[in-house]
Formats: sequence, structure tokens, C-alpha cells
Amino acid sequence: MIISDINSIIEALKADRVNKIYYNPEKASARIKEVISLCKKRGVPVKKSVIKGEHPIKAEVSPVPYASLDHIIERALLKSSPIVILDGVKDPNNLGAVIRTAEFFSCAGVVIRKRRSAGINETVAKVSTGAVFHIPIARENPVNAVKKIKNAGIEVYSAENFGEDISQFDLTPPIAFVIGEEDKGVSKPVLKVCDGVLKIRGFGKVNSLNLSNATSILIYESLRQGGKFG
Repeated sequence: MIISDINSIIEALKADRVNKIYYNPEKASARIKEVISLCKKRGVPVKKSVIKGEHPIKAEVSPVPYASLDHIIERALLKSSPIVILDGVKDPNNLGAVIRTAEFFSCAGVVIRKRRSAGINETVAKVSTGAVFHIPIARENPVNAVKKIKNAGIEVYSAENFGEDISQFDLTPPIAFVIGEEDKGVSKPVLKVCDGVLKIRGFGKVNSLNLSNATSILIYESLRQGGKFG
């Protein structure tokens, strides 16, 4: 995978995922020079190149390896942290934003569909500002994922406008949240196997939030109930 966003490149370097760097020395900013210096310290090959376009630096990175769902469940139990399950999210911008949110709050991991879902690509890496290189991401059928997580003793809740108010739930982690595509929501088969359906109550004329904003609120409330903020 080739990435050109400098924030993503820096995070990929921290995660030892960068194989080679290409950059245009004539357009190298102070920040790019810092990246080049870091590459040399880490033994990452650096090659000068006449790169056209708005990004004067590119990185060849190893594909992000998908984690197992078992690994994410173990992390959730060990860290008492939330799991985020995305049901059919096809927009890489939404996927990247949710991954960024989940990593920011140190979630156990993110689960995406095996099929009919966005995968990890340059757009996801850029929108996540490199968070894809730091958080476990698993690919699993969402119904099977929910069942397996519940069998491990972790409750799973989906988020929909017709659910009960979030304030009515004990969301102490470890816990898992299912978020669906913005226009379709969580699929009926997944809703049936969840422990409950909750909603985030708003007071304006717009009746919904985008995926990353909704995910942020769910995770924050869970961590707040778990005493993470004192």
C-alpha cells in the first residue's frame, strides 16, 4: 500500500510498517526532513524522487494485518474497554473516522464485515490519521461477531433512532457497540442478536449524527460510566 499523508506516514513509522520512503528534496518541508531523519535512524530506505502532485513524500507500507476476533475480545476483557462493530459501512471516510475515534479512546478493537464493507486502504489510513496502524481490526460476519462476543460475557448494543435513551443503560466496559451504515442503519439479523438497542437523544431538527460522532458519544459514555475519567 502506498500512502502520502504525512500524519499517516509518521504513525506507520512508529508501528514499523514502512518499507521505503520516496520524497522530492526540492519540496521537502521541515516536517518532511524530520520524517527522513527518523527513517534513517530506523533503517528505513529513503529514495529521492521527482514526485508530482500536492504530496512531495510517499511511503510504501506493509498491508495492515487483520486481527482475530478472539484477540480483540481478549483485549476488551483485559483492558475493560469497548469494542466497535461496524455493520456494512462501505464509505472509507466513515471507516477511517471511526477507527480514529476508537483508537483515540484506546478501544479493544474494531470489527468490520468480511463482505460489503470498506477495507483498509490509503483513504482509510489518511482519514484515521494513521490510527489503522495502532488498533486491532478484525473482519467477521457481524451476526457471528455479536454472538461470539456475547458468549465471552460481553454485552452488545446497537445504536438506532428507535432505541431507548442511552441514559437508561449500564454501559460499563467491557462492552460492544454496533453501528450501521448512515443511510441503512444496523441490519435486522444483527439487531435480533444484540442485547438491546439504544439511541443518542438530540434536541435539534436534524435527527441523527454521523458515524464517528455517534461512536464518540457511545464510547465516551461507556468509559465515563466505567470511571475512566475519575
